[in-house]
Amino acid sequence: MQSETIENYLKTIYHLSAGNSTIVNNKQLADKLKVIPATVTEAVKKLHELKLVIYEKSYGTRLTSSGSKMALNIVRRHRIWETYLANELGFGWDEVHEIAEELEHIKNDKLIKKLSEKLGNPSFDPHGDPIPDEKGKIQKSNFIKLSEAKLKNSYKIMGVTDHSTAFLKYLEKHQLIIGASINIKTIEEFDNSITLICQKKEVSISPKAAESIIAETL
Repeated sequence: MQSETIENYLKTIYHLSAGNSTIVNNKQLADKLKVIPATVTEAVKKLHELKLVIYEKSYGTRLTSSGSKMALNIVRRHRIWETYLANELGFGWDEVHEIAEELEHIKNDKLIKKLSEKLGNPSFDPHGDPIPDEKGKIQKSNFIKLSEAKLKNSYKIMGVTDHSTAFLKYLEKHQLIIGASINIKTIEEFDNSITLICQKKEVSISPKAAESIIAETL
């Protein structure tokens, strides 16, 4: 089993389990990795043999402490590369994910440490996702989904959970970028769509969009 494949599986299991010990089933992995279930079964069995996951046929897969440590290291590398690409090389937040997918497999801790130091040891990447530190610890936050926002309250956009190019371009079009201050003007009772004020302009967003925006109360 190739090293890159191992890393992709561990990272995917980590994300699907929301970073904890929640069990991930084979269908979830197959859908996310775009492979057939039989391929997933073979892969997780090998990861089980390597003691990186615990796999039970009737339930699914969860990371071991070793697997979790490795997954967090991959996530750290990915998010530092995203931050470097955005902050130092001028790539847009809709461009950095795919490039970082390739760069994350460079296993050089000294390189990542120097990149992090050059960036000021950031705690969050360009999408607002937390960057694990060298020990795998993640900074806690009081962020909420914008779908949980209260009427008339003010918020600061801190991140997104949808990294698709289409969604990020949609947000940029309406200036709903990281750090933007917004005020909730109306919340429709019928479908929970939100009208907000950003840069003195009214913007209406769907419940789906609001669910994908992470914000902090001002």
